[in-house]
Amino acid sequence: MTTFTIIVNGKGSFPCRDDQKIIEAGQLAGFSFPMACRNGNCLRCEGALTAGHVQQKNHTIHAGEAGSTEVLYCVAQPLSDCEISVSDVTAPGELPVHTLNCQIGQIESLNHDVSRVWLLLPAGKRIQWHAGQYLMLNLHGECYPFSIANVCQGRQLELHVRHGDDNSAARDIMASLNQDSTVSVTLPAGIRFIDAAPNQPVWFICGSTGFAPVKAMIERLVELDFQQPVRLFWGARVAEDLYLTDPLRDWTSQLRDFEGTTALSDMHHPDHEQGLVHEAALAALSEPELPLFFLGGSPPMAWAVFDALVEEGVPAENIHSDVFDYAPRD
Repeated sequence: MTTFTIIVNGKGSFPCRDDQKIIEAGQLAGFSFPMACRNGNCLRCEGALTAGHVQQKNHTIHAGEAGSTEVLYCVAQPLSDCEISVSDVTAPGELPVHTLNCQIGQIESLNHDVSRVWLLLPAGKRIQWHAGQYLMLNLHGECYPFSIANVCQGRQLELHVRHGDDNSAARDIMASLNQDSTVSVTLPAGIRFIDAAPNQPVWFICGSTGFAPVKAMIERLVELDFQQPVRLFWGARVAEDLYLTDPLRDWTSQLRDFEGTTALSDMHHPDHEQGLVHEAALAALSEPELPLFFLGGSPPMAWAVFDALVEEGVPAENIHSDVFDYAPRD
């Protein structure tokens, strides 16, 4: 027997013996393939062979030759290392992406320029996301990313939308959401999330509605009965910019070791730290190599906080933000 490596959609790989069906080996490795049979009749597992060659039933298929775009992977066995392309395959830990219409539910004002929007997923279809991931609102031919502010429970999606005078796009989005009864969304997206419990303390640093994914991740830690320390640093310009502060008090009782700190950059207030939010985090940081950091906010903020943390001795691989993926630095 010989074992080959199968690369799927460029997103991951798994070992497959020459006497195994490729889908069988992939499923053992945690990959999910579309299929409804195991004998090549339903065609759901059909895909392209982009490198290598396989044996399908009684004939050999080589990449680039006739039939290589119509391989049935439930009956195909590898004859070499292969690269394959099959629609709707998910890698271990990856969730399937859906585009669907949601009902627009309650819209409530949280402060002078932030509203909470509740969307209702279609009934009868199980949609999953990880805490900290985001979705795309599909409006008028454009796609707008919004973090999902709640954990995956039931059919509700919670969004926090800041629509101040400096954000005309967000005001247009709110106008559409207030006018329409449904909206198209694509989810989930994002690779910076919490699913299983980390084995180290978790610190969150966020500004404005960067609190939305943080809220979801802390709710997930509550679900997991997380025993390590959790620290939240949430920044705003003035006290009126903060919203939904009640959960901070709830998390103090729900988590074994939680501390929440709010910081204001443009005003003094006895209930909040004064200055930039990451300065409050740095002042509290005694063991920079220990915590896992999640940052929520604009690209300039996230990269500035990243630099400050690294300078303080935090390992770069311990710092996570969606910004690093959709707005990387040169």
